[in-house]
Amino acid sequence: MADGKDSALSGQTSSEPLLVQTIVCAYTQAELPTPWLAIFHRFERVMQKAGLRIRVRLFPLEELPETFEVLVVPPELEAAAMALQGGARIIVTSRPEAPAAADALLREIERGETLYAEKVRPGEPKIMTHRGGDIL
Repeated sequence: MADGKDSALSGQTSSEPLLVQTIVCAYTQAELPTPWLAIFHRFERVMQKAGLRIRVRLFPLEELPETFEVLVVPPELEAAAMALQGGARIIVTSRPEAPAAADALLREIERGETLYAEKVRPGEPKIMTHRGGDIL
């Protein structure tokens, strides 16, 4: 469980730092709990405030995108996420632990030892997600 300590982060173990471009907050296809939306928004805000060029997305665990570097899941989906063996960093957190988990991930990205991200350049278009006719 994520408790704000960097040891709460698991997954990628290569000595080469991994460029983070996408973080996926996963849920079950059967249910998207309201607290999970709050976790998604927390990670999204933390990365935006840090000025990082990282897209935070919300997907069911059963329909993950082809490429992503970090997977955030609730404790009840930890075993299913580990079974995917996709090479992504897996962060297990709950709503009360989400602020500490997002901050720990940001610290790790800013250190650049295992994960890193590019900064948003001035004047660069904002990353937006389109679903149907609505911009999310």
